[in-house]
This record gives sequence, structure tokens and C-alpha cells, in this order.
Amino acid sequence: MPPEVKRVFLNVPFDRAYEPLFVALVGTLVFLEQNPHCVLEIPETGEGRLVRIFELMRACRTSIHDVSRVGTPVRFNMPFELGLACGMKLSNPGDHEVLVFDKKPYRIDRTLSDYKGRDPLIHHNRPAGVVACLLDVFEAGPSISAALIRRSLEMLAKTMQNLKRELAVNSLFRPALFRFLLSAATDIGINEGLIRR
Repeated sequence: MPPEVKRVFLNVPFDRAYEPLFVALVGTLVFLEQNPHCVLEIPETGEGRLVRIFELMRACRTSIHDVSRVGTPVRFNMPFELGLACGMKLSNPGDHEVLVFDKKPYRIDRTLSDYKGRDPLIHHNRPAGVVACLLDVFEAGPSISAALIRRSLEMLAKTMQNLKRELAVNSLFRPALFRFLLSAATDIGINEGLIRR
């Protein structure tokens, strides 16, 4: 069965400094009427998540892989999942699109030379950069401007900070908060006229 066109799998770092970019990524995708998904939706049942990650990725038409976190300690989840997505793209070219985000241009040539020849989308480690990258890839409605998206993202970021305080948690990367993020982005998107009812 082919993947659902508007489903987007997110393979991103889960560190505190990435939280503003994550809010921008999820919020902008929702505002552009896409349907973001990530590993936070997959419960750990003790048997490992690899098959469930692969199945979730395979159910998505597009996957976004942010490789902006390289260094020490080295984490292999992002490049590993990027490899899974590239394998899906190679085996069924029309069923899956792979987008790579990074914070600096040309860096991927040094860190992932097998990927050479494909340009990553550069966000410069800024939420506004994430918005610009997504607008380069996904079509926005005629009444949607980058300024309106950024203003809506400010509301979304405040909402999520308040939720973190209410729940007394240190990280946005929790299953419940991901669900709240999707719901809050949808509500804001509708109220601001970004999402058609």
C-alpha cells in the first residue's frame, strides 16, 4: 500500500537546544496542512523499536532527517534512520521523499560523503530557517505568509513552554507533549487562518 501523501516522518535530535526548532518544524508542517509523525508516537514494549520505526516511516510519503547534531558524544540514530529512508527511496523511488536538514552548508560533504550530490536544506540552527526550508519544499496556500507562520509559531512556543511548566518536565520530547504540540498547532493554525476548516 503506498504511503499517505501528507504524512511526514521526523528524524531529529532530542536535545534541549533543539526544542525551538522542533516546535517550528512540527508547527509549520501542521500549518502547511501536513501530518507530522515521529518516534515519540511509538511506545517501548521491550522488544525494540526498529520495526515500528521502519513501519511508521514507510507509512509516510516524506521523511525529514536533521543531521545538524554531529560531534561528541556521537549519536548514530539520525544517520541510521536516514539510511533506512534512503533504502526505501532507492527500492521504491515514487513512494518516499527524503529531505535532509543541516545547520551549515557543505558540512554533510565531510560527514556523510556517500550522500554527496544532494543538497541538504540549511536552517542555520534557527526556527526562522526551519520555516524557510519547509516553505521551499511544501506548497503554502495563497493567503499564507512567512510572517503569519512565524507569528503563529511564537504563540505555539509560548503554549508549549507553559505546558512544560504545568507538567513539571524538563523536556519537550515526551509522547504526551508531542500530542499536545500537534493539537495546539492545529488549534492555532485554524484560529489564525492557516488551516482550512
